[in-house]
Amino acid sequence: MLDQLSGSEDRFRQVKYSLRKEKEGSLPISLYGGREILTTSGWKRIIKKYNPQNLMEISDKVEQKLKLAKAGVPIPATYLIIDGDTSIEAFGRWLKKWDKGFALKPSKGHGGNGVLVVDRKVGGVYIRTTGRTIEAPQILSHAGDIVSGAFSDGETDRAIVEERIVLSRRLRELMTEGLIDIRVVVFRGFPIMAMTRLPTKRSEGRANIHQGALAAGISISEGRITNATSARRTVRKHPNTGKDLIGFGFGDWDAILEAASAAALAMEMGYVGVDLTVDANRGVLVIEVNKRPGLEIQNANNAGLLRRIRFVERMWRKEIKRTPELGPGVRAELSRSWDRLSWGRLKPEDLAEE
Repeated sequence: MLDQLSGSEDRFRQVKYSLRKEKEGSLPISLYGGREILTTSGWKRIIKKYNPQNLMEISDKVEQKLKLAKAGVPIPATYLIIDGDTSIEAFGRWLKKWDKGFALKPSKGHGGNGVLVVDRKVGGVYIRTTGRTIEAPQILSHAGDIVSGAFSDGETDRAIVEERIVLSRRLRELMTEGLIDIRVVVFRGFPIMAMTRLPTKRSEGRANIHQGALAAGISISEGRITNATSARRTVRKHPNTGKDLIGFGFGDWDAILEAASAAALAMEMGYVGVDLTVDANRGVLVIEVNKRPGLEIQNANNAGLLRRIRFVERMWRKEIKRTPELGPGVRAELSRSWDRLSWGRLKPEDLAEE
């Protein structure tokens, strides 16, 4: 197994609030953000229509990594899979020999819960990316907690020990603590919206929006930050570092979009959120494929997903369906060209939810 795994300013600020109100039967979403917003009900229908149910039931990241590796999608290297007491003992022996960084994460976890990242080992002491130290017994105990289901709603799990990602020089220019990731929503293999999630002091170094991370929308065509939100309010600078965000360009943007498309196709799902980052040594890496990507990305981009989904559906019916199979690179380039055209001209009836 391990051999296979080596490889309008605030117009959308109220999207999450309005989705909640819509669910409660209050005012319609159109009064808050416009027709192009993908609502909760529409989101559920898209997932049901385009993501096969049998694949939706698979929540194990080990199986996901196997699929991605088989398809040649770049992913962090996997060192160990821990699934019981014997494996934990083997992990302890591995820890004594290993003197570099690594990440320990649950296979069935979500939202970054249970992820432990060790930056390096100095004189028998392990130093986390936060600068705090941790000893081997604590690391082994954490692995035991993962296996026992502490981060998977009590369901027995497996722990993954994998490569520690070191951010590329370009991403380090954003001057944030913790790992910066890029979320690309991919529909039918076409990247349609992207954002980066930047850790803050409030999020304690985690790239989790619901824990306080900043969300910044990225133009699909240009690979540059066009809008940013913190606690659902538009910002132009990072709240802790003062770093200017608007206009920041991501290097390797072609590779990022192509990897996102390849990951979605490998998972055989029509609507996913692909999380990626750029490693200083290995380049673009796919961290995870989320089968139920949230709607907060609309706030980050100050734009709606529904318009882009409907445009791709129309292009699929009129043009793409009759062409030979398109590879990830072609799909990524088509997405960039469509974004330059603002995803075409659609009539109001084209944006009606099914």
